[in-house]
Amino acid sequence: MFSFKQFVAFCVLSFVICRSGYAAETELLISAASSMTDALQEIIVEFESVNSDIKVSTNFAGSGTLLRQIERGAPVDLFLSADQLTMQEAVKKGLIHKELVRHIAGNHLILVGRDDLPFKLSHISDILSSKVKLIAVGNPDSVPAGRYAQEVLVDKILWNKISSKLIFTQNVRQCLDYVARGEVDLAFVYATDIRARRNGVNELLTVKVPSAIVYPVGVVNSTDHLEQSKRFLAFLKTIKVINILASFGFVQVQAPLR
Repeated sequence: MFSFKQFVAFCVLSFVICRSGYAAETELLISAASSMTDALQEIIVEFESVNSDIKVSTNFAGSGTLLRQIERGAPVDLFLSADQLTMQEAVKKGLIHKELVRHIAGNHLILVGRDDLPFKLSHISDILSSKVKLIAVGNPDSVPAGRYAQEVLVDKILWNKISSKLIFTQNVRQCLDYVARGEVDLAFVYATDIRARRNGVNELLTVKVPSAIVYPVGVVNSTDHLEQSKRFLAFLKTIKVINILASFGFVQVQAPLR
């Protein structure tokens, strides 16, 4: 038979043992641009390794699509856009804490083509050639890469001239898939999208964009996990994350949110 003191000691010990194996887990949801898929997944692994009380889930799509989801009440904690314009819109609509927006990376726009193209392109204006039948580009209304491509093509007075050749996609990864399958001749994507060799796809040109390609991330106002979201935001500025982003071909930027 246990004495009363022994019983109390047993209960306390059992409680301590149970607590030592228990970690209160908060789940964060990050809505992020498709072009950040591979890099962000690696970043999350590193973050969770030093923040065992937080689990991070992801939702990848075109930045504009993600913004619409947040507007409709999607339970998102952080939003990572592939452009400043979409983040500015989110801030103006009161969806994002302006003081909790950070710019974590930059990118370059490139033109890719099927690896069996029977012709060469040496300049962006070469897409006017009758040999170029179809060009994949992200929908400018919801995909930043498509908006950047439109900006370039309008600046070069090419947009209206090639409009009949354009196939709009939901994100840059879909552009790349169309080229790889031979369904289009060319596509505008980010340099990071072909960091690893992709069968059926060749990089043709680096496209100079009038405005810098910047990836801002911000905390959603409606989050129920503000402190945990701040911890993830702070982690994004660590040397470990900077090195991960660099390994995926992203470049460092210092751009204020206007």
